[in-house]
Amino acid sequence: MLSICRNELKKLKRQRTARMLWAVGILIPAFGTLLCIKNHYPFRNLVGANVLFGSFLVIPFVFSAMLLNLFELEERNHTLKNILVTGVPEWKIFLSKLAAALVIIVVFTGIITAYTVAGGIFLRNYISDVFHIFGIFLIISLCSVCATMPVVLLIILLRKRNLIAMIAINCFILIDFLFVWQLTMFHCLEMHLPVLAAFRITYPFSIIEYTDNLQPGLDTLYYPMDKGIFLLGATTAASLVISLWLYKRQEADV
Repeated sequence: MLSICRNELKKLKRQRTARMLWAVGILIPAFGTLLCIKNHYPFRNLVGANVLFGSFLVIPFVFSAMLLNLFELEERNHTLKNILVTGVPEWKIFLSKLAAALVIIVVFTGIITAYTVAGGIFLRNYISDVFHIFGIFLIISLCSVCATMPVVLLIILLRKRNLIAMIAINCFILIDFLFVWQLTMFHCLEMHLPVLAAFRITYPFSIIEYTDNLQPGLDTLYYPMDKGIFLLGATTAASLVISLWLYKRQEADV
């Protein structure tokens, strides 16, 4: 399956859409970093900004768009029939595309970390532990991706209609982001949506510099870790199982 995953990554390397997604993923954290530097915010504000706009906006968007691009390439080039002739099962092809998208997410997490560490040099209360910062962003980004897994189902259902699929997954991600961004304004604290669970169980990880005035926020956003992990795990498992079943059904009908 590793060779299939490498082939999927090579496909993306040649795509203009993928290059545009790379540009979006690189520029948005850069703007947030420059804004924090310009306003002389503490380092923790920079981490919080990149968690919000990086891990809960850029990461889900890039993951979904890259995955859609891979399925769209398969549909456009009719490559699946040739692969299946070689005896490779559908589940390996499906999981290799998912793995390729996750590899890109890890790379983007590294980019966000690099911006955060570089920007932190110019800010107050800077923490130079690169691996600690990377671990924070990686954990939060993976939880965000798990909360976004229902888009895989949308991609499989709509992959023959690329434009509609892109609009659908973008709307899904933007709605999720608005719930997180305006958590209190939309009175979302009692909702048990996967993205809100991901935000609330990972929120303590993003607090680089703890002060007493943050405790009310922690108390308000407190969400049982085991309950949140179960919700994210169930969302991920259900989305992937149903998506794989539909994928195999669609290919069987070809």
